[in-house]
Amino acid sequence: MYKSDELLQLFPIPLLIASYPSDYSKELEWIKEQEYNRVNGGDLGIAGEWRSSHHNRQSDDTFLLDKPELKRIRKFIEIKIGKYVREMMGSSDKLVITQSWLNKAGKGASHHEHKHPNSIISGVWYPAIHEKLPPIQFSAPHPRDVSLKVSKFNTFNSATFMLPMKCGELILFPSNLSHSVPSNQSDEERISLSFNTWSAGSLGDIDNLTYLPISRLN
Repeated sequence: MYKSDELLQLFPIPLLIASYPSDYSKELEWIKEQEYNRVNGGDLGIAGEWRSSHHNRQSDDTFLLDKPELKRIRKFIEIKIGKYVREMMGSSDKLVITQSWLNKAGKGASHHEHKHPNSIISGVWYPAIHEKLPPIQFSAPHPRDVSLKVSKFNTFNSATFMLPMKCGELILFPSNLSHSVPSNQSDEERISLSFNTWSAGSLGDIDNLTYLPISRLN
């Protein structure tokens, strides 16, 4: 039963934030040594010049969490993905990490608003970030048709919402949730590790006629 004047959160969007519990200085040094020659899915232009200064750079390798140098980070992320699936999605299905890549944003760089297609849960781990660097910004999936004068913004009335993160923190979110990163006004580089996931075996339910046996599709 509901209480009188109770405020219900109907169809809330689940996010999970967790902190890496150990020192990761070795992993961070390895991350900084990676090559970053992709620009939001593109490549370097002529003579190695960036096509647009406002784009962040991405690592050449887009399967970084498969590397043994990041096995501790991968294990941490996999545990949190399992928690998200069980507690927020109410499922016993297993999701696996598909692609994973690094983002590096220098001064003036930003990341346009986007979603992650062909993925169920996406996430970002922050090995190097601080309060002067721009936070991730999420956009409401169902913006209001009528705008009222708002005296105080919160998770109910905001069209966008910024989540400042700390070094070593991980955030998981639905892959179809639009997000972006504002322009970096700091002289320091913003480094993050992004990844996507998909079902390890099958999707749906036989009785509900939604069964998708992924392992049999080949």
